[in-house]
Amino acid sequence: MKESKSSILLCCKKCGIPFTEYMLCGNKESIVLQNIRQKCTRCKRVMILKKYTEGGLLQHSVNGRVEI
Repeated sequence: MKESKSSILLCCKKCGIPFTEYMLCGNKESIVLQNIRQKCTRCKRVMILKKYTEGGLLQHSVNGRVEI
């Protein structure tokens, strides 16, 4: 997946494998990817994303990458 300034790459915090890319919309208070279940293909860890806002993702991102 390609990184750009208008997107954030979501990665597994246990093994670092990227599993999805979120395109930014500009509203920092909006809840993003609510109740979406992601499964890591390497470590088989399952994450259900709840209460993540775009502003929170931007705050925790390092070089356009967030480990969840």
